Amino acid sequence: MNRLIRILSLSMLLLFFAALFAPAAAQDLGSGAPIIEPNFGDDPTTFNPIIANDGTSYDVINRMFPDFIGVDSETIAYMGGAKGGLVSSWDIAEDGVTYTFHLRDDMVWSDGTPITAGDVAWFLKATLSGETTSPRQQLQDSVASYEVVDDHTLNIVFNEANCTLIDTLNPVYPVPAHVYEEVYGDDYAGMDENDYNLNPTVSGGEAFVFSNFRPGEQTTLLANPDYTQAEMGAVIPEGWVYKVVTDQVVQMEQFFAGELSFVDSVPQANRDDVRARGEAGEFQTFETPAGTIRFLSLNIADPNNPQDGLDEDGNAIDQGHHPILGDVRVRQALNYGMNFDEINEGAFFGTGVAVASHVRPTDWSFPAGLEPYPFDPDAAMALLDEAGFTDADGDGLRECNGCMHAEEGAPLALTVKTNAGNTSQEALYTIMQDQWNELGFDITVEFVEFGTLVSEFTAQTYDAIGVFWGLATPANPNGIADIFLPGADVVGSGYNTQSFNNPRLNELIEEARNLPGCDLETRKAMYGEAYQILRDESPWIWISTGNVLLAAQTNVENWAPRAGGARWNIDAWTIEEQ
Repeated sequence: MNRLIRILSLSMLLLFFAALFAPAAAQDLGSGAPIIEPNFGDDPTTFNPIIANDGTSYDVINRMFPDFIGVDSETIAYMGGAKGGLVSSWDIAEDGVTYTFHLRDDMVWSDGTPITAGDVAWFLKATLSGETTSPRQQLQDSVASYEVVDDHTLNIVFNEANCTLIDTLNPVYPVPAHVYEEVYGDDYAGMDENDYNLNPTVSGGEAFVFSNFRPGEQTTLLANPDYTQAEMGAVIPEGWVYKVVTDQVVQMEQFFAGELSFVDSVPQANRDDVRARGEAGEFQTFETPAGTIRFLSLNIADPNNPQDGLDEDGNAIDQGHHPILGDVRVRQALNYGMNFDEINEGAFFGTGVAVASHVRPTDWSFPAGLEPYPFDPDAAMALLDEAGFTDADGDGLRECNGCMHAEEGAPLALTVKTNAGNTSQEALYTIMQDQWNELGFDITVEFVEFGTLVSEFTAQTYDAIGVFWGLATPANPNGIADIFLPGADVVGSGYNTQSFNNPRLNELIEEARNLPGCDLETRKAMYGEAYQILRDESPWIWISTGNVLLAAQTNVENWAPRAGGARWNIDAWTIEEQ
């Protein structure tokens, strides 16, 4: 986006949007101005819920498609009839595997077609076919069959009774089957490349409906006149604009200038200022535990020949070894060589919280006593010596001298990639680069456009990639299967891009999922052992979480964030011109 657009005054923006949203205003919706929110992750990759694989795309999808099962914004638990969900209630048969879902009958797509059980069935049909790149491995492994009983009743039969069946349905959405059938066909051929993914003609069931997508600029949604769950009886804001602002400094400049309505994560460098100005009445602020954890994924397999984790019969495939990271001792050395106190001060302004797992310490499954690696450079160097990476020529750079997988004499060199434009990420990886180079590594850090980073991540062609992991809401400890079990190691779509496979971990997760009676304490012990394995084996380096500071302009009325999310009542936000 050129500088002229970046510095548009608020009055010019409002004139522009007044014209853009004129049709919505004519439908007797509220008089509030559109919500303008920054999109920090570059362009969304798709608006098709079947193949969506990144948070940026889901931010848009969640504004214009209802969830299958809603989450209550106060209890943060799945609940029939919860706002934003299609399911009003469900029954479980005596066999423990047959669930009957009763759906609302008052939701319609933007073309007036009712949203029905057939729309959920189309999502399931495509996802379970295996013919798409849908990253829903746990769903594919769990659902045996489904049946549309009538327009508002759907039966789902699972392969077995277990303790996590509702959790496995978290990624399910209704999709407009009458449109998708015509666009994608029965074989879903070319679904990934179809232009409709970013130019949908039909959406609905949520507060907004699709209007347009301008690459590199913004995604625009309009108020949905048929939204039946509106807090005020109608959607008040004229629309929602997801504006691409890939630099956090520019993002905050625009927020301070009044060009953005809301920022869902104030950068560390601006927090003290925003807090103080909030207390002075210049902004509205809300602080909550972060919903993400920073991590660095370490590729264990051969990045030059990516392979799926399992063959068609479920047998492990020989994936080779990463020449350096294929040795667990090197992965552990990276952990011991990370000085979190220095990182916290230099990158997070002292507000970061070191973590030892991909789940919150407050989650019920988190075990007492699980701690992050301490900073111990001596232990790190001892592990590298033991792994056969030594500095035989005394130049300060270690090389392979009897190591397991690299060629003799090959340098201990890694390329670490992360997303460009995030000031804290850039500071974090610059500091870690220096720390690890002190141990004798030759670390190169590259800051990459987010879409490119995601593509390399799923293609499994990297050494190490640092991004954020979104914490499940509600917490689902069995979500670990989607990240670290071999069934999720699918080149191009699975989340186990580091190709981790530990038989004991696989066994624990399966046992915890299928435990007769689902005793919570017994399951907690199983998950605790699983988290300890992951901490010790280090397929990821868990770095930090923290608190998130949200901020809204003072002219955003009815802004009432909860622990379950800031946008739970986005349909009621009333933005008055200042």
